[in-house]
Amino acid sequence: MSGYATPRSPHLVRSADAELIDTFLVSAVATVLIIRIFLEATGYPQLGGNGLHIAHVLWGGLGMLVAIVLLLLFLSSSTRLIAALVGGAGFGAFIDELGKFVTSDNDYFFKPTAALVYALFVVMFLATREVRRFRALSPEESLVNAVELAKKVAIGTLTADERDRALELVDRADQTHPLVAPLRETFRSAGLAPVEFARVRWVSSAGSRRYAAIVSSRWFRRVIAAIFILAGVVFLLSTTATAALIAGSLLGFNEARAALDEEAGGSTIASLIQAIATVVAGVLIVKGVFALRRSRIRAYRAFELAILMDLLLAQPLAFLDTGFGAAVDVFIDLALLATLRYMQAQERRLVVLEAAA
Repeated sequence: MSGYATPRSPHLVRSADAELIDTFLVSAVATVLIIRIFLEATGYPQLGGNGLHIAHVLWGGLGMLVAIVLLLLFLSSSTRLIAALVGGAGFGAFIDELGKFVTSDNDYFFKPTAALVYALFVVMFLATREVRRFRALSPEESLVNAVELAKKVAIGTLTADERDRALELVDRADQTHPLVAPLRETFRSAGLAPVEFARVRWVSSAGSRRYAAIVSSRWFRRVIAAIFILAGVVFLLSTTATAALIAGSLLGFNEARAALDEEAGGSTIASLIQAIATVVAGVLIVKGVFALRRSRIRAYRAFELAILMDLLLAQPLAFLDTGFGAAVDVFIDLALLATLRYMQAQERRLVVLEAAA
């Protein structure tokens, strides 16, 4: 008998390819924005007539149904990608009509809908991120994911990168398991995908390589640093101006008190939370600016935390105040966040190379 012991109780196995969740969320967010922009541009037309109206929540349900059917019928990785895109679009069309289902008069234009939708996407992103990253894949999960990649050997779509990834997963698995040795040999001797299929993968990654080349350049790092230095200066000036208004109000100047009341927007809880988020984000930006000379990776981390503070605290309330018009600021924050994370990865890679040298 083999020395391998079968696990006593089955449990949920995480996928090593869980990045498709991000694809799902991006597709959903893009669909919500496209629908809102299209309806605004066309004057909110109705599909139907004679008392009938086919709401786009139905198209959303159809998209999610198609995604589920695809996942149940087919096994290929391309099917999972299509299902993530179609299912995300369906979910976006569904959740866009949230205002109709939380109001007694079915108000599609219910103003807090934007904040509710935004908060939902943030919670989904954070929850799925935590599930993926709270610990590394276990040996059992690594083996199961390697078995999943073995499907590509059978259908002839395994690429060189996927083969390397599969071998890494096999190395992380329990080496006493009877499937480990055959899987390792299978991946080592497997033929790679035809050139045509590999070219499709190359085209799909061409954009990311171009992005990497831009972000890695010295001038781009200087531009990012300049953006946050400017943001830090603006924060210091606005903080100084607010402090002057508070001091003037305490000293009894009516003009200062009126200006402070106008800036506070009625001293609501939402305004207070936004003010706290702005102050914390501003302090982090200033901290990052001063850390740039000593450690770029610490500076980038401080900038990242400042953006997360804005995304998770300030922006939901901005959606509550202005509706979907706040999406522009969110896209800017997301672009900066992705850039900073890549730059941190580059800095960590440089540290490893220096240590090896």
